[in-house]
Amino acid sequence: MKLLLSKIKMIAFMIAVDLVVAVVFFLLLHNWLEPMAMSVKIAGYVAVAVFFIGVIFAKYVIIYRQLGRDDVTGGNNRKQFERIAKNILSSNHRYVMVHANIDRFKLINDSYGDDEGDKILKKIQTIIDAELNWDEVSGRLMADNFGILMHFHSIAKLDERLERISDRFAELSDRSGVPYGIVMFYGVYVLDESEDIDVGAMLERANLGRKNISFNNYRVPLGIYDEKDRQRMNRDRELEQKMHQAMKNGHFVPFLQPKVDLVTDRIAGAEALIRWIDPDEGMIYPNEFIPLFEHNGFVINIDIFMFEKVCEMIDEWHKKGYRPITVSVNLSRCHFEVPEFFEYYEAIYHKYEIPEGSIEIELTESLFYNDLESLNDLVSRIHACGMTCSIDDFGSGYSSLNMLKDVKVDTLKLDRVFFKSSEDDARGKDVIRSVIRLAQALDLKTVSEGVEIGEQVEFLRDMNCDLIQGYVFFKPLSVREFEKLAFTQG
Repeated sequence: MKLLLSKIKMIAFMIAVDLVVAVVFFLLLHNWLEPMAMSVKIAGYVAVAVFFIGVIFAKYVIIYRQLGRDDVTGGNNRKQFERIAKNILSSNHRYVMVHANIDRFKLINDSYGDDEGDKILKKIQTIIDAELNWDEVSGRLMADNFGILMHFHSIAKLDERLERISDRFAELSDRSGVPYGIVMFYGVYVLDESEDIDVGAMLERANLGRKNISFNNYRVPLGIYDEKDRQRMNRDRELEQKMHQAMKNGHFVPFLQPKVDLVTDRIAGAEALIRWIDPDEGMIYPNEFIPLFEHNGFVINIDIFMFEKVCEMIDEWHKKGYRPITVSVNLSRCHFEVPEFFEYYEAIYHKYEIPEGSIEIELTESLFYNDLESLNDLVSRIHACGMTCSIDDFGSGYSSLNMLKDVKVDTLKLDRVFFKSSEDDARGKDVIRSVIRLAQALDLKTVSEGVEIGEQVEFLRDMNCDLIQGYVFFKPLSVREFEKLAFTQG
């Protein structure tokens, strides 16, 4: 944008200079022609005016074309690409819009420097243009992203053409002959003639297609836009537009899913789960908005909000004299991108009167593949506050048994994936049995979540699993429903 503004300022200055030159020139011309006959004067004025206008016109045609050039590649910039594509699309051919992105181009810039990276982008633009027909067009959209408008015959034919382009990318190498390792990912939107959308929207859809990339079905990494992608994008946009106001207006509320003690069959704990109760839509469930919030970072706001709500709730229970029950709250991996994020949690925790062990922080299993030293420090700070700590979704990924030795957590939550198999799956039961025995050997509590079948309850009871969280006993409940169940039991 700054570059465009500087170009506009430069052109405005040039126009002003040209106007001044024109005025001065015609004043001088007028003085020179003054003694001559009227017919000669008119002919002189017309001839010079035509010449002057022609020169100025040619000059600004050249400038206009330069404005459409990308400063790095020398090809079309985004604005020029969209303008040309719009004109091309008025023809009767069927077209496809391709959004191309270089995989991990930042690594190439880091290895070779930005200047070399710019040279690579220029070569890539040249390779793409060499593949195109006169009524096709390409341009650099931004960074390492390119737009390509091509004839469409079939996905197989498109795949072949993109493979030819990618093969030439693979040949690019540095001065020593070492290949750069250029891999291009392609998102594709096949234009629907029944829809009237602009080129920008076509590019957006093609870009969405990259989320569906397949590495097995095509010669190149290629993903095709699906109408569901647009619906999901529109829904995400709608949720993003109202998420802050929803937080301010109290539309996010905590629900509690009970955890049942298999020895006493009483509610012995709960997990706090967020719900979005929209005044127009009603209940919006987490599987619709949590992935979006994890992507845009708003999940940090949600986590801190939920933690404070749980602190308030437990403080209230303590003052009412209710029996102690541990409530677990989730901690997203997004927090780890914020230095000293746990200071917020410590400050909130110390605002309330909370009995020790009443709150459990759930850390997702995937966090344990990162810096174990930092994670151990976090666990120590959690314990220092008087809270406990659990590994959530244990077994959903490629669990490292080493981390159980190195990180002093208190509880293992067995992921629901363990309980999706059939009731008589002996091999699956052997795995569950082994995990529970390992946890017991390490003096860890065990919680099995996602349990929905009575036979699984009996099996887990026999294995001395501590707690069960699942629809077999209770679905997530409002706080008031939970209090009525948990604190009125005999």
